[in-house]
Amino acid sequence: MMMSITQLKKVSLAAFLVAASLSLGGCGELYERADFVTNVQGKSDVEVRKAVGKPASIDASNPGRVTWTYTSTTFDLGNGNKRDARTVVVFKPEAAGGKLRAAEILYE
Repeated sequence: MMMSITQLKKVSLAAFLVAASLSLGGCGELYERADFVTNVQGKSDVEVRKAVGKPASIDASNPGRVTWTYTSTTFDLGNGNKRDARTVVVFKPEAAGGKLRAAEILYE
């Protein structure tokens, strides 16, 4: 059975994306935005550090909004794989117990 040019292009693109994902995922320092969210959203500071590593800076001056800033750690798949200069994880205390959890992620 012979594949059309369009099918061949789709298969080639899929193979390239899988290979790129595997090579980027192995380094542990660069994450596609969706993968970063999966690793971080709703997690404690200990879980976040274990999943994506130590941030470049931490601002704990406001206990109700602690921010961790990562530099060149994420990229935007929908924007030509452009790297984000900064990715900010905002931790806020949960209602029960007040333990900090990653509540939002900002890309700059």
